[in-house]
Amino acid sequence: MRSLGLDFQIVEPEEPAHPSRSADPARLAERLAVAKALQFRGKGVVVAADTLVVRGEKIYPKPSSEEEARNILRELRGGAHEVITGVAVTYLDRLLVSSERTTVVMRNLSEGEILEYLESGAPMDKAGAYGIQDELRPVQSFEGCYQNVVGLPLCSLSRLLKGFVEVKATLPEECIPCPRARELAGV
Repeated sequence: MRSLGLDFQIVEPEEPAHPSRSADPARLAERLAVAKALQFRGKGVVVAADTLVVRGEKIYPKPSSEEEARNILRELRGGAHEVITGVAVTYLDRLLVSSERTTVVMRNLSEGEILEYLESGAPMDKAGAYGIQDELRPVQSFEGCYQNVVGLPLCSLSRLLKGFVEVKATLPEECIPCPRARELAGV
């Protein structure tokens, strides 16, 4: 948000429940972001996001235990998955929403790397139990928006915010054109 030249305050919403499967994970990520944003409607311009890590039909949430984080990392290592972030911005009676998809290939992490990563505590607050930006460098390659994998696709967010506030800053170099936002009526 600072890179977009905006002042902001972080407020933790109640986390909506994440199902383990979804016919359309992008719409699910959007619905979860909207649910978070609506918790603070009437408090000014509200930005909310929810990131899902998806492989096949399975959705990998933030792990609830070290054992779950270990299992997630073991399942994701050496293969491709998608990172999907839904972003919602609301102000007064308007609500804009978008989602961004990035395909990620994770390195074939060794058991030692996984153990060391778990000991750092880093996997516990991240969908899919990893961060692309973490010291472990778990990602071999990705196609799409880097910032999306970090957890907030700034290109999409910038487009959404232009419906409410003036965005003065230049997007980071790694941002690529993201899908256009769509407005949800009657929410």
